[in-house]
Amino acid sequence: MFGRVPFAFYVVHFYLIHTLSVLLGVYQGFAAGQMFTLFAFYPKGYGLGLGGVYLVWLVVIALMYPFCRWAAAVKARRSDWWLSYL
Repeated sequence: MFGRVPFAFYVVHFYLIHTLSVLLGVYQGFAAGQMFTLFAFYPKGYGLGLGGVYLVWLVVIALMYPFCRWAAAVKARRSDWWLSYL
């Protein structure tokens, strides 16, 4: 499914991961404004262990599946030229 709409997956997953990153920072007690910077400048103490990273990876894949399924269905139904880039 993800291979049918690789560019759409690529673009949307950045926004999803950044949103989850901000939510994680707020959950860990940081201000949301501290998270709107390059990851190298995130506050000390922010982050997850390896198990948490795998869990986030599974969540991202699970959240992206319905979007990719929808985008692939749109590509299959329509023949607009710009859909070939998704």
